[in-house]
Amino acid sequence: MAAYDAQHRTVVSSDESGFTQDMPRRHGYAPNGQRCHGVHNWHARGRTNVIGALIGKDLLTVGRFKTNVDADVFTGWARQDLLPKLPPASILVMDHATFHKR
Repeated sequence: MAAYDAQHRTVVSSDESGFTQDMPRRHGYAPNGQRCHGVHNWHARGRTNVIGALIGKDLLTVGRFKTNVDADVFTGWARQDLLPKLPPASILVMDHATFHKR
């Protein structure tokens, strides 16, 4: 990374995440000696997935999807949203998700 900094190249970090509208808590509180009971329908509904790109701590772009992120979704986002906004000669850093390898 120091070599890219020395060349004055912009480093862009990209990652994806997902969440549901009703994120259940995994832990709860109850009086000492009593169990904490709760009821939750565990069928995932209303899931939202996002892909974002940062330059340092600044948000470059973000995409929101109501579908799972796979190779087609990621490639479409990268081509239509990310690439037009990348500074010239920038370096893109991604994790090792299988759909990045296309």
